[in-house]
Amino acid sequence: MISCDVSKIELFLDKNISFQVSYKQNFNDSSDSITGSIYRDHSNLKVFSLTPKEELIINKKQMFRHDLEMDQLIIHVSEESINQSPAFLLFNKPNLICDFFSITNCSNESCQYSDPIDNFYIKKIKIDFVNQKIKKVVYEDLFERISTIDLLKYEQLDKKVSFEPELSDNTEKIFLN
Repeated sequence: MISCDVSKIELFLDKNISFQVSYKQNFNDSSDSITGSIYRDHSNLKVFSLTPKEELIINKKQMFRHDLEMDQLIIHVSEESINQSPAFLLFNKPNLICDFFSITNCSNESCQYSDPIDNFYIKKIKIDFVNQKIKKVVYEDLFERISTIDLLKYEQLDKKVSFEPELSDNTEKIFLN
């Protein structure tokens, strides 16, 4: 059995404390694709998608899913739901990946994590690196749906990016533990 290795992800995060990157996400069972941007500033993270128009924001031990079209904000307060978010695992706490997978296989250009522990909803995840930057993430869930996320253009973080949900007076708030 290979011990869990997240050193490539940790090296990437150490060298890229704050950044923004555009992404495109495709699914094996649909022609739909999602495009958007990922913003990281230390341990704050924001994933914005254009269609559906929504944001995932993780900051200060809280996770917000904000559906901008329906003006609905879902607030996750349990550490467990935050810890299982693929974006959080990848861009904030890669060492937690080792809590969910029992097999690791890394080469110079990629790492694959498989054989999930305790019915974790992701069966396997493969991360490709180019010049020590995460370039592609492919993961398969328990329903055999495969999601491919291509990270397209890394840039310096725009200082105007907020890591707080922007709410209106009509925003419906839903709290989940």
